[in-house]
Amino acid sequence: MKIVVCVKAVPGYVIEPRVSETGDRVNYKAGSIIMNESDEYALEEALALKKEFGGEVTVITAGSLSSQKALHVGLAKDADKAVRINTDFIDCGSLAKVLAETIKHLGYDLILTGVESSDNMAAQTGILIAERLGLPFAYAVTEVKRGGSPGTLTVTKELGGGVKQVLEITLPTLLCIQTGTTLLSYAPFRKVLQAQAKPVQSIAINELGINDELKKSPPFRIVDIFPPQRVSNAEIIDGNPSEVASVLIQKVREGV
Repeated sequence: MKIVVCVKAVPGYVIEPRVSETGDRVNYKAGSIIMNESDEYALEEALALKKEFGGEVTVITAGSLSSQKALHVGLAKDADKAVRINTDFIDCGSLAKVLAETIKHLGYDLILTGVESSDNMAAQTGILIAERLGLPFAYAVTEVKRGGSPGTLTVTKELGGGVKQVLEITLPTLLCIQTGTTLLSYAPFRKVLQAQAKPVQSIAINELGINDELKKSPPFRIVDIFPPQRVSNAEIIDGNPSEVASVLIQKVREGV
């Protein structure tokens, strides 16, 4: 089975965030660069499926040279190949286009992504990749098993409110893996250093043949960023029970 896992390099924490002059991104100083947590769960699922079905796992990302840190973690956890698309796009639409076109040329039976990235939290990239490739997909997947018939998988997905759905899905397919589905394995620092010596295939945007599509501006503009504003304070009501109850009733009336 050929499994492709889409991973994203995100900041572990940031300082001095500010909106760029173009209004299409937030610039910041990153204290560290790590693999997006949700994507790491997708990687763990891919490695577990590789043990069961055999085959190979390819980790792929779209970003600058620093994003290879996420790929090195994937290789340290025993992914077989790593691919980086050299781009600075941040909107989900453009990222999905370049990822989908690259994956199309790599070949695949199964594509895994996380449900969302910690820096954007739009939860759209995986679904947009599936749409572009014309694949069936499942979102918020918590469990993946061998299907009842050849060329299928049985997946369990969250529907919300504690409700789950079990369905059989035909390969090739794309699954967005939910965070917290399994215990994350630890990549020793020694293995990460060894992974840095392994080859990473680098692909330029102009190799994908979709330059005209990517010239369109993102369908959004970031206006401002700011910390949450405190709109109310807790108030401690003193007095005996009857006095406290009287004050509470009055406040409820005022609120209604």
